Amino acid sequence: MKPTTLLGLGSALMKSRKAKIVFVALQLGYLAYTYIKDKQEEEHEKIPQ
Repeated sequence: MKPTTLLGLGSALMKSRKAKIVFVALQLGYLAYTYIKDKQEEEHEKIPQ
């Protein structure tokens, strides 16, 4: 399972509203991290050597 799926499941199982917000924030943070990481890798591939 992907980390985002696990964080989504954790958010769905929480009863506390604050805990749900924390899980959603973690999920969005992870998605932003992977997006930026992939974008940087694409830029490195475009540079002619």
